[in-house]
Amino acid sequence: MIRLVFLLSFFLLSHCSGSKGEFGFAVTDDTEKLQLEKHLFIVTEYKMMNTKLIFSPNDTIHYVYRFNFSLFGGYSSKDEFVVALEKESLGFVEIETKKKFIDIDSNTLKDKFSNLEVGKYILKVAHEGDVIDSVEFDIVPDEGYSIKEEETTNDGEKDEIIKYSR
Repeated sequence: MIRLVFLLSFFLLSHCSGSKGEFGFAVTDDTEKLQLEKHLFIVTEYKMMNTKLIFSPNDTIHYVYRFNFSLFGGYSSKDEFVVALEKESLGFVEIETKKKFIDIDSNTLKDKFSNLEVGKYILKVAHEGDVIDSVEFDIVPDEGYSIKEEETTNDGEKDEIIKYSR
């Protein structure tokens, strides 16, 4: 009986606090759309993933964060969350924050980002100052990255500064 009470109390304590969830993403290209079309467009399908995320600077990135609630734990519709987007620039710098409330019907937070510059980003979900979950992604130019050939001087010799600065 003591074991059962201990296991039950452990289960309740571990699941009463907010549990992690999962991120989902969808991408649209809104460059040709009118302002009204952009506003009325609703994404209904997301690909749930959190690794090796790569997007284009032209993409509008729609995200969803779905909470994994237990039977005895979770958040209410009155709980306020902060979604922060950070960009890497000598460390990560916060570039945008949004206050969100959970949609109780679907247990999700949803929004989108657009016109992001090339670079590495972190998307964080926080509640009461504590980061619940985060995901990293990259914005890569449409043409991709390429490695340049070493530059040479007019007489065909390799420039010493360029040679030793790599």
